[in-house]
Amino acid sequence: QNEEEKISSSSLRQRLLGTLLRPPRQDPTLPSRPYVIGLTGGTGSGKTAIAKLLGHLGAFLIDADKLGHAVYVPSGPAYEQVVAAFGAEILNEDGTINRKVLGAKVFGNQERLKSLTDIVWPEMARMVKEQIGEADAQGKAVCVLDAAVLLEAGWQDMVHEVWTAIIPEEEAVKRIMARDGLSEEAARSRLQSQMTNSQRVEQSQVVLCTLWEPDVTRKQVEKAWDLLQQRLSQE
Repeated sequence: QNEEEKISSSSLRQRLLGTLLRPPRQDPTLPSRPYVIGLTGGTGSGKTAIAKLLGHLGAFLIDADKLGHAVYVPSGPAYEQVVAAFGAEILNEDGTINRKVLGAKVFGNQERLKSLTDIVWPEMARMVKEQIGEADAQGKAVCVLDAAVLLEAGWQDMVHEVWTAIIPEEEAVKRIMARDGLSEEAARSRLQSQMTNSQRVEQSQVVLCTLWEPDVTRKQVEKAWDLLQQRLSQE
């Protein structure tokens, strides 16, 4: 591949960012409003920044990470089951679940991780559906579900389109090291425990990339939003 082809293919890829890469899912059981976008991406991909921009443009935001925390509180829906499954040693003195201790118990152990997600993900999905109902009650046309585990948890069923934030692995490693104070090795191992960019892109309607200045991201998001509004007005 000569340089010219390389450049044109990368500029073509850049032009595709924010555009519809494959048709939205046709699911007659999914209400047409609010129209739900599932926003996902790996650690350090800039997904949260994109969610904020979509919120400013008028989307109703659902933060799955926040719901994840709510699931674990002592009055939360998964608390009893998680303690029963993983034992009292995951508890702090005040009876709250210590997420770090719990995380260490499941990290790298597929079986334990699955038994945890089998408890937690259905409860989170129930809360997501409640929030979508809330968006509907507020008359919001578009709802964005910001969820790192969207595809792993099989929540594509709850959304009309999947939008994915991607960045090259090297950049993700740098960002994770800077943000979380991790070593390069720890940052890489965290990334490697997740889905790859290409696995996510294969299941996405829209792809966004936060590699460049914030202004470039903002323009991509605005383009994606404008194209979405056009799709919705044609329905």
